[in-house]
Amino acid sequence: MRGRVLILLGMVIILVIVLVFVLMSGGDETGQEGTTETPAVAAETTPLPEELSPRFLDMVEIVVAIQDLPRGIVIPPDGVGVQLWPQEALPEPGNYFTAEELEDVIGQIARTDIPRGMPILARQIVPNLYQIAQTGSDAAALMRAFEDDQPRVAVSIPLDPTGVGQVAYGIQPGDFVDVILSFLYIDVDPTFQTRMPNNVSLITRLETGELSIGAPRQGRPEASTLSPEGVLLSPSEPSQRPRLVTQRTVTNAWVLHVGYFPPGGDIVGATPTPQVIETVPPPGEGGAQQATPQPTATPYMPLIITLAVTPQDALVLTWAVDAQIPITLALRTAGDNSVVATDPVSLDYMIRTYNAQPPVALEFALEPPITSVRRFDIGQLHSFLQQAVGQAAGE
Repeated sequence: MRGRVLILLGMVIILVIVLVFVLMSGGDETGQEGTTETPAVAAETTPLPEELSPRFLDMVEIVVAIQDLPRGIVIPPDGVGVQLWPQEALPEPGNYFTAEELEDVIGQIARTDIPRGMPILARQIVPNLYQIAQTGSDAAALMRAFEDDQPRVAVSIPLDPTGVGQVAYGIQPGDFVDVILSFLYIDVDPTFQTRMPNNVSLITRLETGELSIGAPRQGRPEASTLSPEGVLLSPSEPSQRPRLVTQRTVTNAWVLHVGYFPPGGDIVGATPTPQVIETVPPPGEGGAQQATPQPTATPYMPLIITLAVTPQDALVLTWAVDAQIPITLALRTAGDNSVVATDPVSLDYMIRTYNAQPPVALEFALEPPITSVRRFDIGQLHSFLQQAVGQAAGE
């Protein structure tokens, strides 16, 4: 009897467990169905934006680099492969290689560095080593950055060794500069194209009827009460004083290189060779006679600069150099491409703009007399620097 009760009790417990499991399973299925139905309804009522909708592009199999191909390498079979490429992103027709032309690329020589994953272009490979030299200099390649703006050419101009004309050697490759020119004007005879004043010779007729030409005198004849024949006004100085005018000419000239180019013209990524300086032993160690003098470092004084300018501006710079006109380079702010109109500066401009009127002539003056303004003598500094460079080179 007791055993039957235990069996019935166990069956009741099992039935309860089964009932609970069924109820729980039914609730999960209902929740899952609810969650699965919600996205379906949302998908039907809310369409995807047009920019997120799938788009099928026309793909073309082209030859690409599957490893980095440095300049000058003979392209190996495992260096290139075929990859699908969107047709709308293909290079210009005839400049890439299709899958059927894969064998034509293998064995060619890389004319330039070709990064991995990039299409192989016809202009990037050559069949022989000679054509690699036809890539040209780094300077010509750097000027390609201005293709979308206007054509540029490179022209070199001399620099003032004092550093005054190039911002104290502060100009570096990649900077933009403005070119300032200073002109000295003098008066010349329009026919002779010689410096004024002209020489004047008096012509007289002798008693014999012959004409006599007197000695030439510099000046100009003018009527005067001092003599019925007039007077000859001559200058008090050997030559006329030139008139200085300064004006900005070329703008936004790109500094391509400062100094002379290295052999081969490779300036991109070039690493200067470190200079080995022998250590001088101190006195008492090895004797003073065995000590080698320490080489003196050459001062940084570039004498030439190369600018990338428009073809017309190149003519302006060439004319200035041929005319031996002083050239000053003004460093521009990084990213500033504006062009501001400037007025030529002369003595008249300084007087009108800054009210620098000449002083009134007084009946007294200072002693000693002021004959010049204390200033920086560029000529003496130039001579000093030349002597310093010569002594450094001699050592």
